[in-house]
Amino acid sequence: MKLNKKTMTVLSVSVKVIIVCVVALFVYKGASVAYQFGYDIFMDEAAAGTEQGRTVEVSLLEGSSARDIGRQLESLGVIKDANVFYIQTLFAGCSDSLKGGQYTLSTSMTPSEIMEILQEGPDGGAEQS
Repeated sequence: MKLNKKTMTVLSVSVKVIIVCVVALFVYKGASVAYQFGYDIFMDEAAAGTEQGRTVEVSLLEGSSARDIGRQLESLGVIKDANVFYIQTLFAGCSDSLKGGQYTLSTSMTPSEIMEILQEGPDGGAEQS
């Protein structure tokens, strides 16, 4: 009987330690994901990184939302993450002022540069067609 009680105590402590380790792992993973998301929002890095960018022809529909534009740019490889781009447009205060049209963009452009071009419109700058 005494051996059985000791076994149950060891088993109970082991289960508690495993639960604490699993919770700690989830907290660590969540913090890592949150940090990376924040880093991506505020670092304003080009999709091409330090590599030579490639030119991409983009046709945006008039009246498209910043979220839709982000999805389209992500699918073309112009930006890394549509959700990050959308949050960046909110912080920049331009989510409602991006204009549709034909653009020539590059994967070496930062999201801020892309937002500036999309605010000017298709006739507003040298980087556009």
